[in-house]
Amino acid sequence: MKRFKRYYPAIIILETLIIVLLSGLWIREINKPVPLARDQRNLITHFDQLDLDRIREMIHRFKEGKGDNLTMLEWGTDSGPYIHDFYDDGRELHWTVDSTRDWAGYNGKIEYVCREIQLTEVEEFYKVELSDCENQPEDFKVNPVSFRKDEL
Repeated sequence: MKRFKRYYPAIIILETLIIVLLSGLWIREINKPVPLARDQRNLITHFDQLDLDRIREMIHRFKEGKGDNLTMLEWGTDSGPYIHDFYDDGRELHWTVDSTRDWAGYNGKIEYVCREIQLTEVEEFYKVELSDCENQPEDFKVNPVSFRKDEL
């Protein structure tokens, strides 16, 4: 034991360095951002392929009777955003379009309460289509938001 006494300070410094290094690695690991699962991504802003996939997931969840919610910010070319708030309980859809922040502010806020949703495809767009809506004629369909194919 006596012959190791002169190495004790070096051993203590080495142990301390190892503990500091391991602590730093552990802190770095616990502070890594956790990627959100696709069904936890509730903000649509780019209207790109990832956002379209999230819309498809929302429609799928509704058809399975599961609830969901989304917020969409749809920007015009020279105005403020149209804000879409969507939620459903798996039976009924509530889609609110708020255009009051748009400078023109044409329609204010409109809320659709509907029992059907689908994604329709036309030549240049994918359109979200709501139908079977309260206080609307039986054949009423509304497309509150669409995705340009050339921007996906």
